[in-house]
Amino acid sequence: MRGSFERYSYRADPSVPSFDDAAPLIVFDGHCVLCARGVQWMLKRDPNGTSRFAAVQEPIPQALYRHYGLDAERFDTFMVLVDGVPHLRWAGALAAARTMPAPWRWLGQIGRIVPSVIGDALYNLVQRNRIRWFGRHDVCFRPDAHQSNRVLRA
Repeated sequence: MRGSFERYSYRADPSVPSFDDAAPLIVFDGHCVLCARGVQWMLKRDPNGTSRFAAVQEPIPQALYRHYGLDAERFDTFMVLVDGVPHLRWAGALAAARTMPAPWRWLGQIGRIVPSVIGDALYNLVQRNRIRWFGRHDVCFRPDAHQSNRVLRA
């Protein structure tokens, strides 16, 4: 999936359940240790942030992946949905950084100088090896009580 996307196109798709999309949504693999720790890292550094998180194993992210022609079972990219537009792979990592306060936001801006072909290759290398390198949770990541408002639920 490449190219530009119509903003909020999923709203017209009856297979995508309605959800509050006013804030950025970061979709991650809830079984992946690297992904879950990344979400925990973001929550710790931006406890009052507005971005929300959803494991790809949940119904809304599953529907979004189908809408955009992605395979949620294979999970070869995480998605950051900002203003109704999906950002994937390297662009997704940068978009996630831009949801954070400084100095992390600045890294999301500076990272744009890296050509997509290089950033995507690096992203793909980590993505392909993330389970072997970092491990897998048997149970999907769940936030603690004070973080639960930042996690999208169906």
